[in-house]
Order: sequence, then C-alpha cells, then structure tokens
Amino acid sequence: MGRNCSSVSADPKGVRRPVLRTSDLAAEFALGVDSLRRGAFESARRRLKTLAQRHPASFDILYNLAYAHHSLRDWEAAAGAYRAALDLNPGHAGARFTLAVELAILGRTAEAACLYRALAQAPATRPAALARLALLDPGSVTAAEAGDIERSAAAAETETPTRIALWFALGEVRERAGPFDDAFSAFQEGNRLKRATLIDPDPRTAAREHAASIAFLKATFTREFIAAHEGPSGSAAAPIFVVGMPRSGSTLIEQILASHSQVSGLGETSALHQAIGGAWPYRAGAPAGGRTLARLAQTYLASARAAGWRRGRFVDKMLDNYLHVGMIHLLFPRAVILHSVRDPVDTCLSCFRQLFIGRGNECAYDLGDIGAEYVRYRDMMDHWREVLPGRVIDVDHESLVTAPTRSISRLVTEACGLAMEDACLRHHESARPVRSASAAQVRRPISATAVGRWRHYERHLGPLLEALGRYGPRGRR
Repeated sequence: MGRNCSSVSADPKGVRRPVLRTSDLAAEFALGVDSLRRGAFESARRRLKTLAQRHPASFDILYNLAYAHHSLRDWEAAAGAYRAALDLNPGHAGARFTLAVELAILGRTAEAACLYRALAQAPATRPAALARLALLDPGSVTAAEAGDIERSAAAAETETPTRIALWFALGEVRERAGPFDDAFSAFQEGNRLKRATLIDPDPRTAAREHAASIAFLKATFTREFIAAHEGPSGSAAAPIFVVGMPRSGSTLIEQILASHSQVSGLGETSALHQAIGGAWPYRAGAPAGGRTLARLAQTYLASARAAGWRRGRFVDKMLDNYLHVGMIHLLFPRAVILHSVRDPVDTCLSCFRQLFIGRGNECAYDLGDIGAEYVRYRDMMDHWREVLPGRVIDVDHESLVTAPTRSISRLVTEACGLAMEDACLRHHESARPVRSASAAQVRRPISATAVGRWRHYERHLGPLLEALGRYGPRGRR
C-alpha cells in the first residue's frame, strides 16, 4: 500500500482527440496525443507547446498541453494552460475540475474552492464538485451543501466513483459536526463501495503479493548479502528518503525539509522503482557487482533530476521505498533514510478515512486489511533494523506536533546533517507545490488535534485492533 498516496489527480479521461481541419495539424497533434498515451510526456509537451504557439486558438491543443505539464509536475504551467483553454471554452467542466486540482497542489485552496462552488451551480456537476470541495476544505461546507452531499451519496443513480467520493466527503463533514458514529458510518460506506470496485488486483491478491515481496526481500537481503556488496562502489550522493505507511506524517517531514534552502522536495516519485525494477538482485541471474550498483544509482539520480532535482539535496517521499532500504543502503551509503512513525491505530484509521487515488492501495478499504498491511510493513522494518542496525532513523510524528521546535531542529541538523534554518520552522509558509492527501494540512501551522483521534471511533475498530495484535493499544511494544 502507498505506491501512490495522492489525494488529487488530473482529469481521469486525460487526453482529448480533436477534429482539426488541417491534415498536417491533425497528424502532428495525433503524434502528441500518442506520446501522452505512451507516457512520453516530455516529447508530448515539446510537440504540443510548438503546436500551441502556432495555433493559440485550439482548445484541444491547450487542454492536452496542460495534461502534459501536469504529468511532468509542472503545476504552474499546467494551471496556465488550463486557464488558456478555458478562455476559449469557459463552460468545459473537465478543464475547470482539473484547473482546481492544479490550484490545490499550488496551495491556492481558496481559488480551487471557488471553482468547485461554481461547478456546483450546475446540476450535472454539483455532486462531484461538492465532493471535491468537501475533501479539499470540509470546514467550509454549509449545512445545505452537506445535505446535498448526503442525498447524492445515497442516490443509486449517482455514478459509483462520485458516490464513493461523496461518502468520504460526508465522513469529513460529519466528523467536524458530530457525532463520530455518523462520521464512521459514512467512511464505512465509502470504503465498502470502493473495495467492491477493486478487481485487478483485488485486495486478497494484493495482500498475497505484498507478503511474497517481503518474504523475498528478507531472504535476499541478509547480513551476509549486504556485507558482500556494500563498499566504495556506491554513489557519493546523499538523497533523503522518507519511508513508512501512508498517513503517518510523511508529508509534514518532507515539507519541513523542503523548506530548507539546500533541499528540494520531489514528493512521491517512482524513480527508485523504475531504476531497480528488473535489476539485480530482484531478477535471478543478473550480474552483481560495483558496476551494476553504480549504473543503478546513476539511473535513479537521472530520474530524480527529471522529477525536479536541480541542486543541493532532495527528499524522495515514496513511502513504499521501505521495501528497498537494503538497496538504498548499497546504492547510496550516504543517504539518509527517515522512517515516518505515527501511532499505529491513528495511522490505520487515517488510511480508512482517506480516499486514495490510483493503484497500489488495494488493502486500504477494510479495517482488517489495513491492520494486516501494517503488520507486514512493520515486519519488513524490523528486518532492516536487524540486518542494518542504526541505518534507519525513526521520526516520531507525535513528537513533531507536540514539541515542534526541538523536534524540527533535531530532524534538520542531527538526522539530515543540515544547518538549521528558520524557514524549516515556518514550513507552512512555503509556496512549494504539494501533491498529497495532506496538502492542506501542511500549509497550516502544526496542530496536535489529530493525535489520538482513533479513541473517538474505538467502538468501531474491533477488526483493526485485532489485526494489529501487538501493535494495537493493548499489545504495543
């Protein structure tokens, strides 16, 4: 779980094919669209940008150019292209929804909320717009809007993806108004509907595959294996990796560090997975040795540059990299590996309250599944502590939010070896884009209001507490 913990996404339909009059233009545009569909986003952007300069009055070119910018994490450019497209076709709902997404990533929450409210004026887009609004800023939802959210969520004719989002949104709204039992029932229904849509892979298959991956990694990365391959062949680069479970406070860690003048925050990047996916020692029979390690390290760093790293150090917040601590250690002996740790029950409940976007979170929609996932993840982390003692640094979320000044100073200086800067204490003032489920929270001053939230829901958490076992409140070490 956690391959993609993002709370916002681009227009799910993504790419538009226009009917263009000029055959040459249509052919050129078709090549750009094909590049988008193949994931060749930089090539698509170059082609579409040239076309947009030649044909600035083409909505379809601008719309797809915006999608290319978004896919390359160029959020400001994406927002500009969506605005330009909307100047040509102000009523296009898809462009208005996706512009709101870009604005939310850029921290312009009020502007995004205004767009959602405007979209909510039309009956056809009102349910989806209210769902997005409530997930973005549940405290701003009026009683009338909350009533409409509840009615649309319960209506069988509402499209299933929108119904799911509405139930999660209703849970957020009810949690602020109370009682918590009503909030839980909304989250539970949203999770039930979402889990029913998961087919490939389904939650049971995902759990088996996850368990098998952990077993393989534990059997491969033994003390002896690591000792035989670590050494001077590793890269001198010193990335900062943040690993752990979703909803454990990782976005706050990244926001603090990325506020430093010498650190870039890359968010959840698949760079490491892409670099090592089919390589030694994950593929039987592949050659082992310093050359292989050096090549993999350079491949990873090239992906980091493509994701936005320009100078200094960077934070890679792909949480699933906890599976690859051993490989990180071999590739980057100077890397800092931070383990985001939060109260296990609060962490798992927060996963249950979150509607994740994209694949990789199939075990996040049932309390028992979440608890079992948590135990597997902790088993992996326990293995790394055994074979690489002291290599991973735990960052306690509760300490960060209850004693922020002291904890932030330790994180920046002791854990990461950086000079302390006041901007790290004022991290919520940073204008950097944030694309995660916690994007709104990290733009506000630190608050401890979510610490111990699970106690409000305790009477409903039996399956979770049972699955957590020793990590639950009664058995925690």
